[in-house]
Amino acid sequence: MKGIIPREASDVNVKKRARRAILEPHACGIEAAHQEGKEMGRPVIGIVGNLLIEQAGFSPGMERSYVNNDYVAAVERAGGIPFILPVVRGQDVAERQTECVDALLISGGYDMDPLLYGEEPIRALEFVYRETDIFQLRTIKTALKRGQPILAICKGIQLLNVACGGTLHQDLGEIPGSFVKHSQNRKRSCPSHTVVTEGESLIAELFGSTFPVNSYHHQAVKEIGRGLVVTSRAMDGVVESVEGENGAFVVGVQWHPEMMLSGGDEMLPLFLRLTEAAERFAASR
Repeated sequence: MKGIIPREASDVNVKKRARRAILEPHACGIEAAHQEGKEMGRPVIGIVGNLLIEQAGFSPGMERSYVNNDYVAAVERAGGIPFILPVVRGQDVAERQTECVDALLISGGYDMDPLLYGEEPIRALEFVYRETDIFQLRTIKTALKRGQPILAICKGIQLLNVACGGTLHQDLGEIPGSFVKHSQNRKRSCPSHTVVTEGESLIAELFGSTFPVNSYHHQAVKEIGRGLVVTSRAMDGVVESVEGENGAFVVGVQWHPEMMLSGGDEMLPLFLRLTEAAERFAASR
């Protein structure tokens, strides 16, 4: 009958409108922040978020999008505009989020699912959230493809390495001869072990041949991903930083420089360099 839309076509149109309803408001929010950042002369740094599962209280089991506020404070202190990128399941949404910022800051989080880098879980593996890992890997791969600056912290360096085809030590107990305490029992801003740099690198330029860092991890980079090079290690050989080989600002660190900023300015140069790289990327868009 003329004028009647087939049910199948109607369903398709409903799905398309629903998809736009999901994509457009969030993307517009990021783009508004990006436009405001341009007007202020400050780049927008996307802080890649996590999901926190409530264990007790009013809503046990509730999932909350979050990042620790130290990341937000570090970006603002370095002259950037922080914008949290929440965990989403749609690849197109994840890519659109990434495209709307000038640089990425990859935050820490749970253990990574070893199946994502071709290994079976060992007994020392702690809690994993596969959906979060998938979102974060998609986000990193999108940024690498676009040449966006990346600063990856703690689990972030591990995600960066896996996104580039590398693997992880699922627990530091796997590493023969590892003796340094990599999960400290002291204030988060206080350094607890020494890092030694290797060759010429941004990390060596900023912090010298040896310097102290804080430490909160039990996993570490194992086989190095394509396009990355190790630029520092702990005294027991554990990888503490990697950088991109092609000259782009791609830096991963195993310690938490954003936490150390609450106790001093030693780590501020790293965030200043991220902001400068983001400004250059923004100018080229």
